[in-house]
Amino acid sequence: MTDLPQYPWLNPSRKKLLSVDHTHHCLLISGAAGLGKSMLALELAERLLCEAPEGEDSCGLCSSCHLVSNSVHPQLHVLIPESLIEESHPVARVHAQRYLEPGRSTQKRKLSEQISVDSARLLSETLLTTVAANARKVVLIIGADAMNRNAANAMLKVLEEPTDRTQFILVSSYPYRLPATIHSRCIRLDSPAPSQEETARWLQSQYDINSENLAVLFRSGLGPLELSQIIENERTDAIGELIRCCKTLDGKLVDPLTLATLCTQIGIGRALAILQSAALVAIREAVRADSGLNAGAGGLFWRPKLALEAFQRLGAARERFNGPVDEQLGLEDICAWLCSEAETGLTRTTG
Repeated sequence: MTDLPQYPWLNPSRKKLLSVDHTHHCLLISGAAGLGKSMLALELAERLLCEAPEGEDSCGLCSSCHLVSNSVHPQLHVLIPESLIEESHPVARVHAQRYLEPGRSTQKRKLSEQISVDSARLLSETLLTTVAANARKVVLIIGADAMNRNAANAMLKVLEEPTDRTQFILVSSYPYRLPATIHSRCIRLDSPAPSQEETARWLQSQYDINSENLAVLFRSGLGPLELSQIIENERTDAIGELIRCCKTLDGKLVDPLTLATLCTQIGIGRALAILQSAALVAIREAVRADSGLNAGAGGLFWRPKLALEAFQRLGAARERFNGPVDEQLGLEDICAWLCSEAETGLTRTTG
């Protein structure tokens, strides 16, 4: 597929993925968020459907390749959460539309971050009822960890008894969220994250950004494609402000309202990921120091015990926000708890 973006850090994974014959019916591509794993999966899907693959590449000329490129291949089936649709490649986006229709309301609402059981059941029915002589079917599940429990159970039945010549490709940034029953039926390929140097070279080849701003972005713990999106949307300053809020400014900690407002501006899911990354950095620094952090040195996460509890709570909040919950209320709650605990500990120490 000639219009797929090329990410240099994926080359080792791409070579490993595309240079072997895939005899197992289910592959799991995992790795950190923001790496472009779905592009690898889409490239593999096209190669599997290609009528005359050339080494690691699809031919790009056969009728199957043309059908994929034009987003109308009848044997390419894509499941993806609604929340990830807009940032997906057009080929994946269009092929996913038929499975987004079941149970969708016409009313304006928050886009679902889950893959529903209705979508999984429709896919299962389609695979069972679609017959094509000697035709291979490829199922691409992007954000596979977003399947809710019922969807995962419905998908498990298909994985246990796959239809003839059906290949499943699951993509996940959080494979630990997948049920063990599904995970155990997959061959897993881990895609490593690039180094900061490699990420910096790529970002500077795409944007006019200085080393100082890059250093701020790297402290967010986000992947290269997420950083690219932040730069493109001119959110670098907001990310820097959130990271600074994790520190003690002029002897004062950030207040809950300011923290919650900033998180909302950045995007709640992304902001919680940044805060969790900051807590993890504080934990690592405390371990290295072997005597904890000095008061004020780490701001919100200056106490190792608080940093550990915050890491766990932020992770749990990110899990909850994948379901039908009031994100804003949950955000305000965790910001209030975090600021209160940090302030209480700081007051006791300085007092």
